Amino acid sequence: MKKYFIFLLMALFAIQFQSCSNDDDSKEQISELEKNYLSIENAVYNKGNIPAATTDEKIDGIDMSNQVMNGAMNYISIVTEKNIKKFFVGIKGVNGYFEYVPQSEQTSMVSSSEYNTYVIPVMLSQSYTGNTTLILSGQLDNGDITAPVENEMFYIETMPGAIEVKLAFSNSKDVDLHLYTPSGEHIYYGNRGGAYYTEDGSEITYGLDVDSNAGCNIDNINKENIYIPAELVENGIYTVIVDMYENCQPAIATNWSIVARYQGDLITPTQGVNPASGVYPVGAGKGDHTTVMTFTINDGTRSATSSKLKLQNFQPTKLTKLDKMKLERVSAK
Repeated sequence: MKKYFIFLLMALFAIQFQSCSNDDDSKEQISELEKNYLSIENAVYNKGNIPAATTDEKIDGIDMSNQVMNGAMNYISIVTEKNIKKFFVGIKGVNGYFEYVPQSEQTSMVSSSEYNTYVIPVMLSQSYTGNTTLILSGQLDNGDITAPVENEMFYIETMPGAIEVKLAFSNSKDVDLHLYTPSGEHIYYGNRGGAYYTEDGSEITYGLDVDSNAGCNIDNINKENIYIPAELVENGIYTVIVDMYENCQPAIATNWSIVARYQGDLITPTQGVNPASGVYPVGAGKGDHTTVMTFTINDGTRSATSSKLKLQNFQPTKLTKLDKMKLERVSAK
């Protein structure tokens, strides 16, 4: 009897262990997609493959940048006559997908009432690298599942920093990112930062390294990035601003988002929220210079380290012809 009882306990333990292992496998499946590829706010994760198509119809009117930046949004905008109840989004060759029900307020995103506009807020993982294929399908209002559409995503390598501020917007317009530092430096297309040199000749750079669609010269990147390495981080208050420099497609609204991180973690702002998001509506004007958030860095350990570093021979980043053109336009107003 005693042997039977021990055997029963061992069997129950084995079943419980197998159950825990299955839970861990599920977590690994979720983390593979979310940690290494993407996530979607307010979406539901499902294991397995995207639902099989029940019609040859495909979602039309898809607009998304195929150049992606880790840790930043990559909006998928869809303008279509179809009524779509939900979307299915995944990465080709990766287990699992997201089921996203579009928000009701998206119905008035275009100037024509004949079309529906949907925006899917895809957030790329901080660890995303390489090139992948995004798969998108949807369920129509009649219940049919559309045939999948594949979109290539090519990784843009950006400069890393202790402070990273990333802007993304949903279509090809000239939306600009601005950052004011505690010492009053204004980092933007007119002052892209530059490079300092240490006593041993090492180069330390900072500033704006990705600037998209300057002066409506469309590159379809639809993202901007400002970085500051640990050696150049100042204690004090930083201010983040978004600005519609030029509304290149006024008949279409533009979603935007900004994510700010310090040492890889989301910053808790003193004013505003992080991540922050908003919409430039149809016909939006330019030159709004909207303050998105302010945050404070007060890192005693960092200050002690950086104070030992002697910087010299500052070389500013050269402005491009488009940068100079934009500055001339602003000064002419």
